[in-house]
Amino acid sequence: MDILYVEDDVTDLELTRQRLAHSAPRIGVDHAATLAEARARLRHPERYQLVLLDLGLPDGSGLELLDWIREQHLPLAVVVLTGAGDTDSAAGALQAGADDYLIKDEIEARELPGRLARALRRFRNAEARHGLRLRVLYAERNADDADLTARHLARHAPHIHLTLVGSAEEALDQLPSTTEDTSIFDVLLLDYRLPGLDALEALKQLRDDRDFALPVVIVSGQGGERVVARALQLGVDAYVLKQPGYLHQLTATLERIAHQAELARERAALRQTSTHLGLMLEASPVVLYTLGIDQHQIQPTWVSDNVTALLGFTRHQALHPAWWRGQLHPDDREQACRAMDQLVTLGQLRHQYRFFDHAGDVHWIEDELRVLRHDNEARTEVIGAWRDISDSKRAEHFRETRMTVLDGLLNERGLPELLGEIATRLEQVDHRLRVSVLVRAPLDTRLRTCAAPRLAPQFNAALDDCAPEQAPFATALHDAHPTLVADISTHPSWRSCLEQAQAAGLRACWSFPFHDDTGEALGILAVYRSTPGLPDAATQVHIAEFAQLAALAVTRARTANALRQSAAVLASAHEGVVITDLSPRILSINPAYTQITGYSAAEVIGRNPSLLRSERQGRAFYQQLWASLLEHGHWQGEIWNRTKSGEVRPVLLSISLVTDTAGNPERYVGVMTDLSQLRHSEAARERLAHFDPLTGLPNRLLLQSRLSHALERAQRHRHHIAVLLIDLDRFKHINNSLGHPAGDNLLERLAQRFATRLREGDTLGRLGGDEFLLVLERLHQPRQAASVARDLLELLRRPLTLPGNHEVHVGASIGIGVYPQDGCSASELIQHAEVALYQVKAQGRGSYGFHTPELSAQAAERLELEARLHHALGNEEFLLHFQPQLDCVSGALVGCEALVRWNTPDQGLIAPTRFIPLAEETGLILQLGDWVLHTACRQGMRWLDAGLVLETIAVNLSARQLLQPDCVGRIEQALSATGWPAHRLKLELTESMLMGGDETEQCLQALRALGIRLSIDDFGTGYSSLAYLRRFAIDELKIDRSFVRDIPAQRDDMEIAATIIAMARNLKLRVVAEGVETEAQLEFLRERGCEAYQGYLCAPPLTPEAFVARFGPR
Repeated sequence: MDILYVEDDVTDLELTRQRLAHSAPRIGVDHAATLAEARARLRHPERYQLVLLDLGLPDGSGLELLDWIREQHLPLAVVVLTGAGDTDSAAGALQAGADDYLIKDEIEARELPGRLARALRRFRNAEARHGLRLRVLYAERNADDADLTARHLARHAPHIHLTLVGSAEEALDQLPSTTEDTSIFDVLLLDYRLPGLDALEALKQLRDDRDFALPVVIVSGQGGERVVARALQLGVDAYVLKQPGYLHQLTATLERIAHQAELARERAALRQTSTHLGLMLEASPVVLYTLGIDQHQIQPTWVSDNVTALLGFTRHQALHPAWWRGQLHPDDREQACRAMDQLVTLGQLRHQYRFFDHAGDVHWIEDELRVLRHDNEARTEVIGAWRDISDSKRAEHFRETRMTVLDGLLNERGLPELLGEIATRLEQVDHRLRVSVLVRAPLDTRLRTCAAPRLAPQFNAALDDCAPEQAPFATALHDAHPTLVADISTHPSWRSCLEQAQAAGLRACWSFPFHDDTGEALGILAVYRSTPGLPDAATQVHIAEFAQLAALAVTRARTANALRQSAAVLASAHEGVVITDLSPRILSINPAYTQITGYSAAEVIGRNPSLLRSERQGRAFYQQLWASLLEHGHWQGEIWNRTKSGEVRPVLLSISLVTDTAGNPERYVGVMTDLSQLRHSEAARERLAHFDPLTGLPNRLLLQSRLSHALERAQRHRHHIAVLLIDLDRFKHINNSLGHPAGDNLLERLAQRFATRLREGDTLGRLGGDEFLLVLERLHQPRQAASVARDLLELLRRPLTLPGNHEVHVGASIGIGVYPQDGCSASELIQHAEVALYQVKAQGRGSYGFHTPELSAQAAERLELEARLHHALGNEEFLLHFQPQLDCVSGALVGCEALVRWNTPDQGLIAPTRFIPLAEETGLILQLGDWVLHTACRQGMRWLDAGLVLETIAVNLSARQLLQPDCVGRIEQALSATGWPAHRLKLELTESMLMGGDETEQCLQALRALGIRLSIDDFGTGYSSLAYLRRFAIDELKIDRSFVRDIPAQRDDMEIAATIIAMARNLKLRVVAEGVETEAQLEFLRERGCEAYQGYLCAPPLTPEAFVARFGPR
């Protein structure tokens, strides 16, 4: 089945699609959102079998489309959609020709396909009945009889269309196999004697097996009573004997049987429609009824069942002649009856009145009546409909009350009078209610009765005298929620005031607290009734609205009082206040006005306020100011005033027109706030947000903004842009050695130096720490950026003298990214400059470099390596190799150095030069260093246990490890955990690590105290001095391999090596040479007095197994 769904609500559309997709995926759904779109799609009605139609559409009612479909005779079933309770529209749609209706919120997903299919079958049944008048399927074995019958019907009954078959089997084949399908025939005509399956057998199969109700007529040339009885027993509708003239009888029989079947179908449809209408009326909020009027006597004749649900009366009670008049509100009875007397004359009537339900509650009813038949000699028939309009009447009553209260506030009526108005109007809603309003004074916990029109003063006084914690309203006030007491006599909160309540005839109390905008409790609106009970939901909402109205009255009254009080403190206000007449001439000012402007009262009274005009704003500004003030009675905005001293200041000025009680303009009041300090603060905040507070240079945020704008200009004008990322060398050492104030002074001085090299339009900023960024615009060639970089490096060659007469040298490394080669966005350029800077620093610092694609590839490789490094320890990818250290004279094994190796699953061994610096930068060196230390010590213990005795195992200690507060503890813990003796552990440090300050000294002294030996690795390549060597009690120096490699070819290296050995001997330090690869090198070192060596001459770094195989005990 394919359907067209006409619906403008996307949510309903998707919900219906989901339901059908879940329960009936074969049903296709097309969609139209408007009547016009639906008509356009139905130009090809053959696409669809059914239209699912929402009644409420943007360009009209769905009923219009239903009428159009039926007028066009489109072969489409129509199912309408209605909302819950919209039974009138559903009934109208059925009357207009809809095949079914669905209530949107009530139809379940599994029911929807079945309802649509039944509607389609219902439509097709109706279409079939209205197409051909009478369609007959005739099974006849005798060809002559068949031909004779066909010719007779063609001549005498052309409206009967005959379809001929020769057997019962053929007839059954043309009929539906299930009751769910529709037959195209109105009557089945069977000859009694058929070949094969005879008529009675075919009838039995049709009735019993298929449960098919198609009318059946049997014709036969013979037939006794037994045959006829048998046929009737099987459900045949008529039996016609083939006797002279039988064809005329057959024609009448066929018409009669078809008509009876049609009547049966109509009765079934009528019963179904009646059931639907009954359900609709039962759910409808409208009560339908009929009346008979005979000589001005009104007699109700029928009323819908929902009168019980809506008003509580039975149908029998509602049909009593005196019922309607007896339930009318006394104040409306006369008017309602007078209107009914005019009904017959007017022909129709719509009027409103109050009506009591069975429980005694009052309803507002809109009653609409229409005369159906009026005969002077017979009684008048009237149909009517009741609609409960209580909600709209309550809303209207509340609006009127609200307007009255607001009007009273404007007219400055007293608070008790306004609250009395609110209570009285609420009592008018239901005569059984008695209302009081109790208000709590500020800073007071006790409630006081402020209005109670129909309550005894003694009762109100008793409530006022109750202690706050014992008052009946304490719970409502404390919880900020209504407290509904159905029966005062049994409720614990009324125990203290029960006697007074009973004396006042009160049984129920509903307490509604009200609050101001801040949530502070203002009071209670209490509603009483003389009979027990609780309010319905609508009444609760209505009372709550009146409580809010009471809150409005109390709040406004207090606000007015506060305004009067505020006039007394005007003189102490910080805002300047000036009052003028309408001229305008200044009548008075407050002290703050004098403080802001510098003018005293004596200097300005009688003068025009324009004496403060600064001329910053032109004539048009002041013309607009006065136009707004005269039109609206108020103006507010910023204005620049000139003070008595001549200073121009921004102020926020608010001018209001003040009127007298008659509403006539009386004077102007201006209130001004000095904004100058605020402007200074805003400027300071703006500067802090975009500039570095130390150097005054643009910060990262402003730099990125300016760089983005520069790129836009470069794209328009087709010129180059360069980004220079400047990183200071050795700044951290200066900062740590001389202190942060010295470091800050250095950054300020450098920023000033750099600024001397800038061109107009260049932007220098500080990213943070010791990093600066320079943006160069309007470059014709990238090499211009190199020239600037060289100039900046040249500026740094001159030393700087810092406070305390400290002369320092500082260098820099510069990475350069150029637009458009290196990127078209700010982030790309900065990123590529960072890559170039990293390469410069890796190559030795103190220079500059441009970004290249190769650098990006290296950076990407570095990132990948860093990611893998994070998992390497957990994956046990690290291992230790050990390089032996031998005595230069005897050649005996004296120790070894533990060297870490990274063995990856896919790349094999990765050089330490690639991953050790990365581990330093990321902080992973701490975990890796701990692992190396523990592993080396454990391996030493294994060798010691196996009889391989080493004087020391050397382990490299990184700068990060040394700076950790728990460095000594971690090393001590490793020794404790492995059992390796402290005097056999040698820690190798770099020269630069000795310059770390007091913390470093304390750490090294603690290590020495444990018995651990200390060695300076790569000695001669750093900046250490003899003073540091003496200060830290170093045990050993290691000559860097760079000084050994070219011995004896390079005399300079030989002199350096000899000098180091001689200095160490003077300081009584042991010397170990690294990288010894030839006998000549060893001989030279031995002759100069070097104690030990390591290098490929002896052995490369070995695995633990290879090491013990070579040097272990035999």
